[in-house]
Amino acid sequence: MRTEQDQDRQGTGGAAAPADAPARAASDVPTGTSRAVPSPDDQAVLDRFDGRVAGREGTENVPVAPWFVRPDRRRHLRALYRFARFVDDVGDEPDAGVRDDGGRRTELLRLVDRDLDRLATGRAQLPAVAGLRTAVSACTLPPDPLHALVRANLQDQVVSRYATFEELVGYCRLSAQSVGELVLHVYGAATPERLRLAADVCTALQLVEHCQDVAEDLRRGRVYLPAEDLVRFGVTEADLAADSAGAGVRRLIAFEVDRAEALLDAGAALVGTLRGEARLLVAGFVGGGRAAIGAIRAAGHDVLAGAPRPSRRQIATEAVRALLDPRPGAGRRRRVAAAYGECERITREQARNFSYGIRLLPPGKRRALSAVYAFARRVDDIGDDPVLPTEEKARLLGAVRAQLGALDDHRDDPVSVALADAAARLPIPLAAFADLVDGVEMDVRGTTYRTPEDLVRYCERVAGSIGRLSLGVFGTADPDGSTRLANALGVALQLTNILRDVREDLENGRVYLPQQDLAEHGITLEAGKPSSLDAAADRLPDLVRSEAVWARGWYEIGLRLVPRLDRRSAACCLAMAGIYSRLLDRIAAEPGRVLEGRVALPGREKLLVAVQALVRGAR
Repeated sequence: MRTEQDQDRQGTGGAAAPADAPARAASDVPTGTSRAVPSPDDQAVLDRFDGRVAGREGTENVPVAPWFVRPDRRRHLRALYRFARFVDDVGDEPDAGVRDDGGRRTELLRLVDRDLDRLATGRAQLPAVAGLRTAVSACTLPPDPLHALVRANLQDQVVSRYATFEELVGYCRLSAQSVGELVLHVYGAATPERLRLAADVCTALQLVEHCQDVAEDLRRGRVYLPAEDLVRFGVTEADLAADSAGAGVRRLIAFEVDRAEALLDAGAALVGTLRGEARLLVAGFVGGGRAAIGAIRAAGHDVLAGAPRPSRRQIATEAVRALLDPRPGAGRRRRVAAAYGECERITREQARNFSYGIRLLPPGKRRALSAVYAFARRVDDIGDDPVLPTEEKARLLGAVRAQLGALDDHRDDPVSVALADAAARLPIPLAAFADLVDGVEMDVRGTTYRTPEDLVRYCERVAGSIGRLSLGVFGTADPDGSTRLANALGVALQLTNILRDVREDLENGRVYLPQQDLAEHGITLEAGKPSSLDAAADRLPDLVRSEAVWARGWYEIGLRLVPRLDRRSAACCLAMAGIYSRLLDRIAAEPGRVLEGRVALPGREKLLVAVQALVRGAR
């Protein structure tokens, strides 16, 4: 069994297979030995391994034999831990008396296995094996799980890579499942259903340790990450040998951690089936796993810079949570909730107008629309970045486009996690984000618009897309008819933005007003030259008023959407449109203000619009 390893160990153990070597099956693991008892030299080496176990309980992710466990059971659990750690150390701990080709370790492990056979007759010679005698007798421990721990380490000597997740889980079941079974026998609680749940918990703990110890395992010539997943995320073993994790490695680890968490969540129901100290102990196991997962996530899924370890306090906190909520899926629910929390933070801080309307939605829709906004904000920020060169913006937008088609591969990104969850619960048309990316690419290229129709096509991409995405969150009984209206409302809001930001956009090298309309008013605007705006100060107000009338027509079409929505969604829509509509009124009333800079509404006026929208939506 692979248990937690000391973080300051050096050297490698076990056989290092080439990166492209096929994984050997468990059936290849050698069994049996020509020598039944340890020689004096064998005994000396095995005694050294056993002597290193003392005092190592505190290095584990999970509590081994905590204070609340009854003294006799604590002795049983410590005897089991001593044996499991001893076998694991024989399998891969560096030792001056052990060659690094795996052959010597195989011989020693076979001797341990033979000594287990002598346990039942009281003739075991190895202290770590003989120490099990009382636990085996008092708790009627079956021999198979003990032998399975040895077989798992024998497998480590000949199998160093796993092609698929199923193969890796099979290895974990061999070692980790045995630990869960033995602990349940200590408590006389080994029913078939509990054994199944315990297998999930212990396999998950093993998978988490594999993620923590990627660098250490690689130094030992082993990779406990499925080869198929390395290919999926474009990760090589050279990437795993780096001093810190790159983007691909982080995504890979996030994916593996989430899979481990799913198993842990599935098995967490075991806590609710137990009573007394068994319940507390297993809650500690579940809590330790969740705390370790939290530590990996807190490290940004960079397990190469150092193995992320949870504190004892974090483990205790997670254990209490497992006691209070042993239902399956609790870990995932918290992860998704944290992802939504990040999206809501982004929305509060950056959506100066939209946030007023979003707050009027019920919690589920509010979180979903925040995820939509946060992802859209990311796309906009790429296009608006004042430092990035055009080529890099194009590359990043291409990466975002690819990410939309594989949100599940970006579990290290809370915005992707939240958006994927929202799209699974609501009919959000994620394809509309592709339109948004198309529109931002037009910004990056510096596209200008000859006619109003050209500008509308741009607005439909960057803002009509948001209207369609929002409609997926709101819901409607007539999706086809409502989509056209949501698109029109998005166009109306974007035209308002364009009038509001004439000077700012010009300073940033962009001209959105249709060239045809500019020419009709005798105006020539030069991108990057605000002075060209000042030169048209006497003619610009008439143009702005004309464009405002045009934008108002789009509001009239778009607001027909409101009666098709439920009360809270209607209030949200009215608040967002209301704020922009008032802004348009102000611009139309004082068109010369756009010469000075961005026109805005004070916060109290936005709040008033939101309250009025809530009242109107309730009618």
